[in-house]
Amino acid sequence: MEHFCQNIQGWFDFQNVYCEAIENAKDGALFIEVGSWMGKSTAFMGVEIVNSRKKINLVCIDAWSSEVDKDIAKYRLDTELAFNEFKKNISIFPFVTYYKMLSDEASKLFLNESADFVFIDASHHYNDVKNDISCWFPKVKTGCVLAGHDANEPSVALALKDSNINYGVTINTWVHHKT
Repeated sequence: MEHFCQNIQGWFDFQNVYCEAIENAKDGALFIEVGSWMGKSTAFMGVEIVNSRKKINLVCIDAWSSEVDKDIAKYRLDTELAFNEFKKNISIFPFVTYYKMLSDEASKLFLNESADFVFIDASHHYNDVKNDISCWFPKVKTGCVLAGHDANEPSVALALKDSNINYGVTINTWVHHKT
């Protein structure tokens, strides 16, 4: 399947992290994307999953709400438009499900040690990032990956440091291999 994510509005420069996660995944893996906006990264991952011929379930979590995300409100981005575009952009992938809810609430839907890969790219505010790491870290299986975006943002970098997880930075993406 050909990629079409370049036609979707949004921010996405962590293709290598998604490709590596898919390459290392086994059939039946559970991937979780926290922060999906219009689905640019989701569509990329979806195409890669199809092309891998692996049975990977991808769950997307996003509030799609300017009331929760101060950055969205600041830039006056239309969250309902984004949500509708997201649904349209991922509609061809039967293995993608989504929850329109806050990250910490969504994390309660998953058992600890159930996810093979969790990628955090929602709010970039210190408390939100720290909370996302705290909520999602237990959900990642031992030997699997918790990762995220915007490691160059001071608030994200500080939240990572204060969360006491070891991580490496590739370009603007942080990756933690849970041991």
